[in-house]
Amino acid sequence: MSKKEPDKGETRIRKYIKSLIRNKKYLTVEDICLYLERYYKVPIHIPSVFYKYKKIINECRKEVYRERQRERRRKRKQKGD
Repeated sequence: MSKKEPDKGETRIRKYIKSLIRNKKYLTVEDICLYLERYYKVPIHIPSVFYKYKKIINECRKEVYRERQRERRRKRKQKGD
């Protein structure tokens, strides 16, 4: 693992962010940050912290969207059989 690529382990906050993305219709980055501030006491008002979590949120969103695509493909294949 290089210095530029930190560990992307499934932390509590990452799991929480993914669950928000999955279970809510659509939340902006700011909305998710407000949830993090409320429940995990993350100091979002500090710009560096905000941008760090903004990056994490966007990564989680991509992962969740990839999962959805995989499920749709699987369902389509099963339907075709």
